[in-house]
Order: sequence, then structure tokens, then C-alpha cells
Amino acid sequence: MELLVLNISKTTFIFFLLLGFSGSQASESNIEKLLDYEVFPINTLKQLEPSGLTFKDGQLFTVCDDNNQIFRLEFTDSAEMNAVIQQNLDLSQLAAMNLDMEGITVAEDEFFVVSEVHHKLVRVNGDQLKWVPDLGSVYRSAYEQGLFQLYNAGLEAATYLGKHTFLLAVERQPRGLIEVKFNDDFSKIIQQTNQMFDDSTHPLESSRKPDLTGLYVFEGRIFALHRNAYVIHELIKNEQGQYQEGQSWSYEHIVKHPDYAYQDMMFGHAEGLAVDDTYFYLVLDNNGNPRLKNPNDNRPLLIRAKRK
Repeated sequence: MELLVLNISKTTFIFFLLLGFSGSQASESNIEKLLDYEVFPINTLKQLEPSGLTFKDGQLFTVCDDNNQIFRLEFTDSAEMNAVIQQNLDLSQLAAMNLDMEGITVAEDEFFVVSEVHHKLVRVNGDQLKWVPDLGSVYRSAYEQGLFQLYNAGLEAATYLGKHTFLLAVERQPRGLIEVKFNDDFSKIIQQTNQMFDDSTHPLESSRKPDLTGLYVFEGRIFALHRNAYVIHELIKNEQGQYQEGQSWSYEHIVKHPDYAYQDMMFGHAEGLAVDDTYFYLVLDNNGNPRLKNPNDNRPLLIRAKRK
């Protein structure tokens, strides 16, 4: 009897082992590893927590969630980058104390930044700032459909789709997407579509789902950054108007490499995504956490990886 039980256990064990291996192989086959890459530490005059990334006139820009400035990221000759203040935002124009900026995009040659705390965009027209929309926000409609259920897990990224329409990312618990169209001067919401986007082809070991922290449109293709799953997805809209995960690229091996890993890697750090003809660009917000290899180095990083 003991021998029979042992044989059954072995068979069951082997069956589930093969099943798990098969499933893992199937999942991995849909992910392309970003193998050709460079990693650049970002030098700043004070601690920077970059959250969001975009191109404007061929130059990379980022924002930080704990100050009210737009930074220009410049490559140096020493495989590093410098973060230079491009613009100080005068929040008195908005009657606001803080924006908690979590993303940045460009529409019609102007910056639009994401304010998580206000659930709105801010239009940066030269030195002039305007709320987008003027009154209200995307909050109520999205909340009623199940988004924004957790404090400090709100808007995390934005990208411009054209025709006065933006796609906004809701970070987590649940993660989601908001497609919102404005009138000609971006002062009023004309149409808003909210999507619960909590299912993923990349489930995590914990109960937490992938965090959606970056969006970028390049030549009509939409790319999304999932921080704690360490993947970039193409987003594809189906016939029902819902976004789904398409082709994916993994950068996990980069950020977990001993040369680049931080001491705290629990939820990942990638919070900004930009794309050009050849590369993905990822900016990491390490929240001042030091590198595993060098505890005296707490600079954020920018990854430039070839996507084709």
C-alpha cells in the first residue's frame, strides 16, 4: 500500500511539474528579452524621484512627484546623464500647493503633466498653467466604474492619442485605463471611457497585480509599462473598444542585474516610458534607495534598450 501511494505521488508530481514547465514555456515564448541595452545613472543637484518620461523636439524630459519642476535629461560623455531644470511651475496660477506629478506627455507642442492628487492634467503653455479640464476631473466617472478605489494609487501616466484625446493610466488595485476626449481648448471633457484593466497575461506570485506606470504612443502604436511585472506591453484595442495586452518585452534581467539592482526591489522602480524609432527608454524612481552594489550610490537610472 505504501508503494502504491508513493507511485501515485511520483506520477502526480511529474504531471504537475511538466504542466508547470509547459505553461512557463508558453508564457516565456510570448516575451522578448531586451538584450541590447545601456544603463545611465542620472546626476542631479538634489535627490530626484523621476516619474514619467517623454520626448519633445528629440529631447527627453521627466517630472518628479515631490517637486514642481520639469527636468531635461541630457546624455554626457561618461555613460551618465544630467537632469537639468527645464521649467519651474508656478502653482499659484492653479491655486494649488502640490501637484504630485506622476507623468508627462506632449500634445500640440505643449507639455501636459499628470497630477495624481487632483486627478487631472495640467497644460503647460509657456509659463502659463491651466487645469485640464477647467472644472471637475476624470475622478467621478472612473470611481463609479470601479477605479480609484485605493488612496495614492491613482493617475500614474498619460499619452496623447491625437484629436484632443488622451489615454491615462490608473496605477493599481485595480489598475485601469481612461480614454478621455476634450474640446478644442482642452477645457471640457467631451467623452470619457473607463476600463478596468486588472487581468494580465503576467500574473505575479503575490496577490498584487501588475502596476501600470507608463504609457507612450509612437507612430500609432501604444506601449504600456508594468512596473512590478518588469514588462512593456503593446496595447491593442479590440472590436469592443477595450484595450488588451499584445506583444511584450521583458527588462527584468536588466534591473535585477547586480550592477544595477537596488537594495529594495519589492515592487520595482520603472515609472516612465518613452519610445523612438529604435529604442525603449525607461526611467527608474528608486525613492532614494541605494544600489545593492554600492550603498553610497542612490542615483536613479535610465535604461535605453533596443526594441528591434
